[in-house]
Amino acid sequence: MDVSDPTLIMGLHGVFHRHPWIARVLAENYLEDEDVFSLAVARAEAYGWSSTHLGRGPLDGCRWGHNDAGEDWTEDDRVRQLAWLQVAVEVQLHGQRLPLLPVATVLSDVLHHMGTYTLTGLHTVVPLQLSTDDGPVYLSQAADWVATAGPGPAADCVITIAARESAGLSNRAQDVNVLILECSYGRLAIHPGRPSAPTGGLAPSLVGEVQTEGMQNVASIHCSLPAWSLDSAIWAAEVTATAVRDVGVTEPVLLTISQNGDDPAQNV
Repeated sequence: MDVSDPTLIMGLHGVFHRHPWIARVLAENYLEDEDVFSLAVARAEAYGWSSTHLGRGPLDGCRWGHNDAGEDWTEDDRVRQLAWLQVAVEVQLHGQRLPLLPVATVLSDVLHHMGTYTLTGLHTVVPLQLSTDDGPVYLSQAADWVATAGPGPAADCVITIAARESAGLSNRAQDVNVLILECSYGRLAIHPGRPSAPTGGLAPSLVGEVQTEGMQNVASIHCSLPAWSLDSAIWAAEVTATAVRDVGVTEPVLLTISQNGDDPAQNV
């Protein structure tokens, strides 16, 4: 176990359908081998967030170094781990936040490039020891963005937090809940008395078995978001990560966000 591991992993879960023309276009351009790894590398390079070009020197504004990526594009209308990315977050982020939204953006761009998808959940291993203390202003602005991102209806969701014993989160669930409510500026509601139906929003065997070894579930939070989308799910992950960090956690944790029960997902 390495509590200083800078690895960030994110997986988007849901249902995917390839563009009906994509195989022909890939073949015409000799790109039949395109996958999440190659497409994510190209997209991150385009945004200026990361680079795999050898010999070019440090990339100004680099947010991460690529480690691995993969996909499950089985088209059977079952929830799959559609696309995942594993990166090494830059230790010196120069005031930048942990790149949860940039990583999610790259994955979503890749999926949109190859087809259409319905998001049902996500999971992420977050290296909280690299998190910066700049939550209030950013999260306030992000809460307004999420609140005005769509007409709703409110999305019934489940957030889970897993950590190692060394994180010191045992019996701290209520403290985390209080901070989540503060960090969400009234845009996220927690429902402690409402039962949570088993969620089908996450495919089994989450990528990151090595990085999450020894982690145990310490909190399962039934909540509602203003609407269901990738933006709102990532925002909920950022809010939760900030709350967990603010109770004093300075090592990696595993967060999941998924739709609760049988609520229909929305195309994103």
